Amino acid sequence: MDIDNKEQQEASDPRRNRYIVYTKRDTATMSTFVKFTNRVRHPRMGMNMFIVGAMLVALPIVNKGIGQAGAVISYVMGTLLLFIALFRTSISVSMMKKSSEVKENEELTYLFGNTGIRVERNGTIENMGYYKDVYRVWEDERHFYIGMESEDLLILPKDSFREGDVKEFRDFILDKSGASFKWQPANPVNIVKNIWMNIQMKVAMVGQESQDK
Repeated sequence: MDIDNKEQQEASDPRRNRYIVYTKRDTATMSTFVKFTNRVRHPRMGMNMFIVGAMLVALPIVNKGIGQAGAVISYVMGTLLLFIALFRTSISVSMMKKSSEVKENEELTYLFGNTGIRVERNGTIENMGYYKDVYRVWEDERHFYIGMESEDLLILPKDSFREGDVKEFRDFILDKSGASFKWQPANPVNIVKNIWMNIQMKVAMVGQESQDK
C-alpha cells in the first residue's frame, strides 16, 4: 500500500521531471536554429536567390548588347545574391553571436514535469510555461522543436536526453499539450520523400472529393 501511495504521489507531483534534456547554445545549436527557421518560414528563399543570382551573372554573357553599366550591376548584384544564398546560415549565426540578447555557449537544461516546462540555467530554475502553451511540435532526424506561445523555440537534440525515453517523447508532449505535429526532415533525401508523400496525399484528397461529388 505504501508503495502504491508513493507512486501515486510521484505521478501527481507537478514538479516531478518526466524528461530532462541538456543543451548548449553553441555555434552548432545556433546553426540548427537558423536552418530550421529557414526550412519552416522560408523554404524556397535560398534556391530562389541562387537562381536569380545565377541569371544576373549570366545575363551580360548571354546578352552581348547590354551596356557596361548594366553588366557591372548584373555582376555585382548576381554575385551578392549567390554569396547570400550559399552562406546565409553562416551570416545569420554571425549576427546572432553579435546580438546582446544571445548568450553564446550558455548551458540550458530543460525539465519536462507533469504539468509544465522549466529551464535550468546558471544554477537557477525558471518556469517556461504550461503544456497548454505549446502550440506546435516539429521533428526531424536529430531534433525535436517545441514552439511556445511566448515565441520561444526549444531545440531538443535527441542524443541529449538525460532522463526519459526519447522514443516516447513525441507521444508524451503531444498528449500533454494537444499541440499540432509536423515532420520537418533536414536530410535532402527525406525532404524529397516528404514532398512526394504530401503530393500523393493531396492527389488522393482531390480524388476523394471528386468521388463524393
